[in-house]
Amino acid sequence: MASLAMVAVFAFILTRGTASDSPADGLRMGSGTDNGAAAPAEPTASATGSATKADRKPPVSAAAPNPSAKAQTTTPPAVNTGPTSPKFKQGQWIAMLDKYPADAGQMAKDTATKITRAGIPAKAMLVDGQYPGITNSSLAPVTGTWVVYLGPGTSSEQILNLCLDPRTQAAYQSPCPTYEPAG
Repeated sequence: MASLAMVAVFAFILTRGTASDSPADGLRMGSGTDNGAAAPAEPTASATGSATKADRKPPVSAAAPNPSAKAQTTTPPAVNTGPTSPKFKQGQWIAMLDKYPADAGQMAKDTATKITRAGIPAKAMLVDGQYPGITNSSLAPVTGTWVVYLGPGTSSEQILNLCLDPRTQAAYQSPCPTYEPAG
């Protein structure tokens, strides 16, 4: 019963509530639905000599793109993720975004590239005991680890603020521990 009522409502909507003596195309004089559209134009001769209507697309011409032409693929430019073992000076600070095992250098570089393409200047480096300021929880120098980092900056606060910035966290979430590698 409900479906019959719905069909009746849809029929009323589709006919716009008009009487059955309205034109078959649904257009009414004075209905307020005329947006100034003109009647279809008579066929005219096109540049190629074939007849076209004004409201239709013209025939495909010689100026159309060649379907056999291959689309050019563009690869984004390479991102410099920094040297494998950069030199740091006393007073320079970094924020560690992530770390990877020694055999995952490409993964670390790929992560740094992804973050850099998001507008955050990340780098990757191999830490193998050469930075006295990068230690584990036992205060032993970190070895055999790829590190994705931000910096260097002039203070721990500067780098921490860069790392905790919403744009950085949107690109790559990290707790942002800071280190003074030469320290």
